[in-house]
Amino acid sequence: MDPKPKAFLLHGFIGAGKTTFAKRLEEQEKALRFTHDEWMNRLYGEDPPAERFPDYARRVFAVMETTWTRCLDLGTSVILDFGFWTRTERERTRAIVAEHGGEAVLYRLNCTDDMAWERVSTRNRSLTGSLFIAPNTFQVL
Repeated sequence: MDPKPKAFLLHGFIGAGKTTFAKRLEEQEKALRFTHDEWMNRLYGEDPPAERFPDYARRVFAVMETTWTRCLDLGTSVILDFGFWTRTERERTRAIVAEHGGEAVLYRLNCTDDMAWERVSTRNRSLTGSLFIAPNTFQVL
């Protein structure tokens, strides 16, 4: 009997190192990585307008969910680099993973706020596949 595919849920704030970790995990686990910011950047650019961002983000999450759940159905493990900031999001995703025959594995990544802002600032200077994060956005979240 084949083992259950895994869904690795990456939980952490902006700049915690989720995507860096996801890329390493992708190689280690041979899992398909879903990084929300990369999809947003590819479809809507590196700095989508604030008033449209919630709608764009929902659309991207919907398409990604259709795709990553199909991966689980086919026995392929996935990495969900989404942040999962709320318990409700984590519980909802765990239930979806179970419905599609997978096993959810949660990783929590964290660092100091200063380290996170340093990483975000560095990333903002070279947005290869990432989204621009304004200082005010970082502080408000």
